[in-house]
Amino acid sequence: MQKGFFAYGSQIASSGECVEEAIEIINNLDHGVLIKSWRNIFINGRPIISQIIKEIDEADFFCADLTGLNDNVLFELGYALSKGKPLFLINDNTQLESVHKYKELGLLTTIGYHSYTNTKNIVAGFAIERPFDPIDKYWEDLKSGLNDDLSQKVVLALNSQHDTNFNLEIVNQLNFFRFPSVVDDASESVVQSITWYLEQLYSVPAVLVQFSSQSRAGYETHNSKCSLISGMALGLDLTLQMVAEKPYSIPIDFKDLLKKFSNRTELSAIIKEYLENLKVSVAELLISKRRVESKRKKENELHNLNFGESIAEHESDKVFDYYIDNQHTKQLIKNEYNIVVGRKGTGKTATLYYLNEYLGQDIRNNIILIKPINFEVDGLISLMEESNNEFEKGFLIESIWKFLIFTEIAKYLYYKVNSKPLYAQDDTDREYLAFIQANESIYLSDFSTRLEEQLKLLKENKISKIGGGNNKEFRLKVSELLHDASIAEMKLFFSRLITKKEKLIVLIDNLDKSWRKDSKIGILSKYLLGLLSVSGRIFKDLSYVKSTNTNISFHLTIFLRSDIFKEIISFAREPDKIEVSRLNWEDPEKLFRIIEDRFVELSKGDYKESDLWDKFLTDKVNGISTKEFIADCIFPRPRDIIYFIRACKEMAISRGHTVIEEKDIISAHGEYSSWVFKTLLVENGVSYNQMEEFMYEMMTCNQILKREDIVQMMKNVNFNIDENKIDEFIDHLVNLTIIGREIKVDKYGYEHDVDKAKKLKVLANKVQNGKYRVHNALVPYLECT
Repeated sequence: MQKGFFAYGSQIASSGECVEEAIEIINNLDHGVLIKSWRNIFINGRPIISQIIKEIDEADFFCADLTGLNDNVLFELGYALSKGKPLFLINDNTQLESVHKYKELGLLTTIGYHSYTNTKNIVAGFAIERPFDPIDKYWEDLKSGLNDDLSQKVVLALNSQHDTNFNLEIVNQLNFFRFPSVVDDASESVVQSITWYLEQLYSVPAVLVQFSSQSRAGYETHNSKCSLISGMALGLDLTLQMVAEKPYSIPIDFKDLLKKFSNRTELSAIIKEYLENLKVSVAELLISKRRVESKRKKENELHNLNFGESIAEHESDKVFDYYIDNQHTKQLIKNEYNIVVGRKGTGKTATLYYLNEYLGQDIRNNIILIKPINFEVDGLISLMEESNNEFEKGFLIESIWKFLIFTEIAKYLYYKVNSKPLYAQDDTDREYLAFIQANESIYLSDFSTRLEEQLKLLKENKISKIGGGNNKEFRLKVSELLHDASIAEMKLFFSRLITKKEKLIVLIDNLDKSWRKDSKIGILSKYLLGLLSVSGRIFKDLSYVKSTNTNISFHLTIFLRSDIFKEIISFAREPDKIEVSRLNWEDPEKLFRIIEDRFVELSKGDYKESDLWDKFLTDKVNGISTKEFIADCIFPRPRDIIYFIRACKEMAISRGHTVIEEKDIISAHGEYSSWVFKTLLVENGVSYNQMEEFMYEMMTCNQILKREDIVQMMKNVNFNIDENKIDEFIDHLVNLTIIGREIKVDKYGYEHDVDKAKKLKVLANKVQNGKYRVHNALVPYLECT
């Protein structure tokens, strides 16, 4: 007799009744099975997780009710999944909030479920799916689709859905312990695909999961994801640590695995203890991991295909191998000062990693990579608001930026000199090390902490009251507080440490991390504009050190999101004089080249470009060429096409296909659409707090919309309708590429680049129909008609 275990949540009583009744009926049928639920294993009046895990281990198959997406159920499902148990999943589709949560999570779409509304449906579904005599081997198919050349890391960290100081603390601790790690940053992309998480779990021996406080927006989807992945990690015998900010009601399954914290100090202590213990056993864990890796097998050629990661941060060590070099990148290397602008997902960070790797091949190049996790935004805003006049604000911004960049260069040089063997260090080296160590608090903390400390110092000294508007006195005091004397002394070392043949190269990214919808955008814009302004002065400062009569070759490249840059230049006195390089991918051939180059490079020469389309993908979808269908379905960005093609492959493998068929591509479009929807809510960022409600109000709308349709949806979600603001909101929807404007009769233009905004608006005004079209990328998720 085969044994099964049935997991379900207790929050929806009717679902629990249906499941228990179905278990009783199924156990009395002639299937030859005996199913238990958690109600059968109470000890002292409550279920014990060790006993539940034991029951799943001993079960021949696993059943779960997804209704309500209970965290205990998802944890147990993740565990059962990683143990390779055949699955029978059900979901009550009449529970609308539950269906909404399932779609928003999006991790289980390739597994699927059997719909039910009553006991009879569950019993019938069990007879159809027959988990006791399975045909599909979902876990084996998932594993066989993993890439052979997974980068070995030590820790997978799942961070919070909000860009908090807790996220920063976890990243700082990982960096301090120098553990190679991959961070799933939910503030960037809410949920990755199930295959992506599996790839990461198979590349690490340890997993650190930060659950969200139940007081924070978006906690349900984030915690559902964390529960499932934590269960998988436990099932794979990884070293698991779960943490959560209070308030958080710990599910019974997590009781012995999760630690709660109230502040950064408490979190730091938890993470340090975890990583200290990990440090002791990491070598043994990595060896054990490689033994497990060697047991994986491939079933057909499709399983061997690899397209890399859709997020550059997850493969920073590989981007150089298949980055598409072009004249644009060569110009960045040639220029001494650059600003690179592009939408989220257009390859800004990939370009940064490419430049870092390319320029790093020359040992004469000193490359300083500045990627702050976040900024202390509130302190900055408060300081600016207290300033008496524009001079004070401008001087503060310039001084803060110069302090941050000079100290970051100093920190880099310190670690470079300190890495030399003692016998190779000369007198200048020793003097410099002693100088930095004597001023450790100024130079060696991380970028964000350094900014936070200096803002606190300026605030405590009430600089707005200094000098009573006397610019000279104000300037001298700010310079003193920002360690101007120490910085001046430190800069003298530059000409002694950097030889004439060497270059100093600064690459700055992640400046959008401080860009929050609740922030005061005007002040933030001026702060970032200050960087663009001060960079020229820093360039002059470093290019020639008067006291030593020395020239230092200096290169600076800044990466900015295009929507943020648009806000910034609105505050510039002469915006036309700010030269930028724009990342644009509207040429489909250029976009498909990304996939083709990765396909060839990562196949290690086994295939040529045409093989992807001739051997592995159907030639037509919905009556048009596959390339045309894909180009029409996605936003033209590297991140999107990589995600889409990976989803196609994963969908085909989960169905046991040897090539990617038409229905796999159509299903992948649906999964991609769910992902895009969630990333747009993150990208929305700077304004319109009710955007999420509005986006859900768009469900089942017509793909072609009129202005009055949009206005009605705004009213339905209680937008404060100001006639003067309606067009501004519509512009925002167009900026995000949620909708496109009608620019000719029945032809719609999408704002894939902010530079096109004015042109599209003028063309739309000439048509005068006032019609808009929801982008095809969103149509499946929104179920547009």
